[in-house]
Amino acid sequence: MNEQGLKDHLQTISKEKKIRFNECWKKLLLERFLFRLSRSTHANKFIFKGGFLLAYLMKIGRETVDLDFLLTRMEASEDEIERAIMEIIAIESTDGFLFHYESMGRLQQPHMQYPGYRVTLGAAFGRIKDRIHIDVGTGDIVSPTTRDLHLVQYRGKPLFENEISLLVYPPETIFAEKLETVFSKGAINSRMKDYHDLLLLTREPRVIDFNKLQASIKKTFHHRGTAFELIDFSEQDLKPMNRLWGAHIKNLGGTAKELNLPGDIQDVIIEINEILTKLAVEYSLA
Repeated sequence: MNEQGLKDHLQTISKEKKIRFNECWKKLLLERFLFRLSRSTHANKFIFKGGFLLAYLMKIGRETVDLDFLLTRMEASEDEIERAIMEIIAIESTDGFLFHYESMGRLQQPHMQYPGYRVTLGAAFGRIKDRIHIDVGTGDIVSPTTRDLHLVQYRGKPLFENEISLLVYPPETIFAEKLETVFSKGAINSRMKDYHDLLLLTREPRVIDFNKLQASIKKTFHHRGTAFELIDFSEQDLKPMNRLWGAHIKNLGGTAKELNLPGDIQDVIIEINEILTKLAVEYSLA
């Protein structure tokens, strides 16, 4: 497939899915890396997590532009991670995409309990060039599952491969870690996507197993030394949080209405707390 052919295919897909062309292109780029990872000897060392994984499990309605992994079974050093990434992107493929290593930096964000790394890769398809970012976390404990992920399709058929298989975070662990971040970082957490994802996950009984969720919350909170309780903020704290939530809703455009997202952060918290109360009562979570 040449450049124009790929652009035409992506234009068709973006119209069918009602998403922006750039979002469609970025998803394809990230999937091309995931494909190479799935074929590499490092597939069992990078546990796939984060928003891009959630988008395979349910409609999250927000764009995800990077990949998130938990590193396991290897030394968490820059040299070892760089070596592994270089070997992954060297995997041969007939898809026409090329990746090259650009840089790596320490990643210490407010929501992260442990330091990690951000890897930047250059990507190209012919003369089309871009970059992708890969966040690699360390230190957390998770029991991953193997999941088949269906890749981008064009008119009902795979654009490249039909699916890949990767070690992934269980959705219950994703929920537990996001919830712990909400508690531990409190009102200083400006990541409204945490509340966004938590709310949507509480509405997805086909995605979340509440027995497993109870165990994941206990395990995550114990490991990170955080006490479980209902989400509660003062009126003073809620004001700036509500401004951030309002900006988040505005950025989503019509998608916010499609997802039935409340316009006030307090309503989001109330809905999440309803599930937490149920967990505390019915599943002995305390």
